[in-house]
Amino acid sequence: MAPKKRTSKVIWLRRLSQTAFFLLFVWLFLETVFHPVNRVGGPVKLFFEMDPLVALTIWVARHAVPAAFLLSLIVVLVTLLLGRWFCGWVCPFGAVHTFFSALRGGKAKARIAIGGYSPWQKAKYAALVVFLAGALAGVNAVGWLDPISFLYRSTATAVYPAVNFATQSVFTWIYDVDPGVGKARVTAVSEPAYEVLRRHFLALEQPRYVGALLIGGLFVAVTALNLYRSRFWCRFICPLGALLGVVGKNPLVRVTKAPERCNECLLCVADCQGGANPSGGDGWKPAECLYCWNCHDACPTQGIRIRFGPPREDRV
Repeated sequence: MAPKKRTSKVIWLRRLSQTAFFLLFVWLFLETVFHPVNRVGGPVKLFFEMDPLVALTIWVARHAVPAAFLLSLIVVLVTLLLGRWFCGWVCPFGAVHTFFSALRGGKAKARIAIGGYSPWQKAKYAALVVFLAGALAGVNAVGWLDPISFLYRSTATAVYPAVNFATQSVFTWIYDVDPGVGKARVTAVSEPAYEVLRRHFLALEQPRYVGALLIGGLFVAVTALNLYRSRFWCRFICPLGALLGVVGKNPLVRVTKAPERCNECLLCVADCQGGANPSGGDGWKPAECLYCWNCHDACPTQGIRIRFGPPREDRV
């Protein structure tokens, strides 16, 4: 049996980038926890200002965009040149989906069967059209499926309240029961730890929101779907991914295949996060590629190459 290939430095770099941006989102979110009014404000709005879909729908609905949202133009310009890098390397909700997708089991043959491109991936483009049409009519409802909005709403109304309640309950139980052995008590450690959490993490009062159960259920559902198909939300639902796919359909960073090296094992498809058909077939689909680098790493013959250059008739 051939030894398992080591994970490449590029994939570790991508994981580090995803983790860093997710932790940044969490930190910025926690900065808003103690606000007396539940609103999106303060530093957490940085991710909204980076979101081209939010900026576009604001412009369509109001014919003006706040100056802060010009930050999203940087995302658009880089996507135009490099493809959907934001989805694969920056988006905090994408990081959540990547984590749960990594928990999938099954043999390579089963993952190959559902890892390729599906015509149903066009659904996210339909969602994009619907939201843009709504904005044109003066109804800006993109927040329902925009990934940054969905993640923030889910975290604020369901995930964080649940974590806050569970944490408070555990430390309250420890304080009331005061377990330990002899004179050594658990509270000697738990109480200082609780004080740190109370100052920097926990809410002053247990947050409760109408609809939290519904929103939490939707969040659990969309994350659980990753166990069926890698980054299900990003493939089939995400309107921001659709917008960036349109913008980055002819990127300078391209996935190509060396026919002389390819043995048609299709292992490059097994863990493709976007269903971008890196193996060729009817052609690599840059609008679906998240540049996760998994196809390059999975190829046992080094037949998958990622090159930088203008679009041309790639060998696939």
